[in-house]
Amino acid sequence: MAYGMEVYNASGTKMISHTDRLIRFVATGTVTANSSGYADVTVTGMANNDTWEVTLGDIPFVFDYSTKPNVYFAKQTNNLRIYANSGNTVDYYVFRT
Repeated sequence: MAYGMEVYNASGTKMISHTDRLIRFVATGTVTANSSGYADVTVTGMANNDTWEVTLGDIPFVFDYSTKPNVYFAKQTNNLRIYANSGNTVDYYVFRT
């Protein structure tokens, strides 16, 4: 028998099981790429694995940097590196499961 919490709605439908992975919000901000074409953001505990997720762009979380090409990121140990053309600003959102 598995142990853990399960959540049901008013109709008795299971909404959350003990095997589900829920996300939690960790950080958000806006950075400006330096002359080398990146900006570093300290995110304590971050690792380059599938428990960490990053979204770039404006609310409602749509990645739209068509006017700012070459925008991408790299998850690193305790760090998020965002690459963009020098001087460009980028909005970021960090989540963890």
